[in-house]
Amino acid sequence: MDQLSKIRIGFLISGYGSNLLKVLLNLQKDPHSNFIPSLILSNKNIIKDIKKKSREIDKNIKIHENIKNLNTIDFTSSDLIFSIGYMKKIEKNIFDKYLTINLHPSILPNYKGLMTHKRMIINNEKYYGFTIHRVNQSIDDGKILFQIVSKLKNLNEYDLNKAHKKLEHNNVYKALKKICIKLDEF
Repeated sequence: MDQLSKIRIGFLISGYGSNLLKVLLNLQKDPHSNFIPSLILSNKNIIKDIKKKSREIDKNIKIHENIKNLNTIDFTSSDLIFSIGYMKKIEKNIFDKYLTINLHPSILPNYKGLMTHKRMIINNEKYYGFTIHRVNQSIDDGKILFQIVSKLKNLNEYDLNKAHKKLEHNNVYKALKKICIKLDEF
């Protein structure tokens, strides 16, 4: 697939960006990818590995660091905005104007918001997973586009966080490819 026919994605991150780094690493190895990053934005500093990998993929990917207000950014180069660990609320005018999705670390509609793993352990859940959903005016309430579920083997928060991150790392790239195939339906 040539660059012009690929879905252009703007990625939003807040923390280390390990899921985005996994996406970039997989993207480099996949000659049949149906998407390309158009921009990477963080409300903090972006690690060198993400900058390096993004430049190796395409020198035209826009990098925005320490952004406090999304309204200051031009997203017109993106067909899709993917909040992949972005820990700030996305303004209504952004998701009204641009197709915006979010990766949430629970099996929605359960455990919307923060501290999902802690609440899962308190409630003795038997399964964990992640959801990618459309962003709307309510927190973690948009249309579900992708979910993956795994059996919970430990009720210790550290082990759950570790297992969950591995589940995301192993599946977020494939999930995004599937979503891009059906983008017109969303």
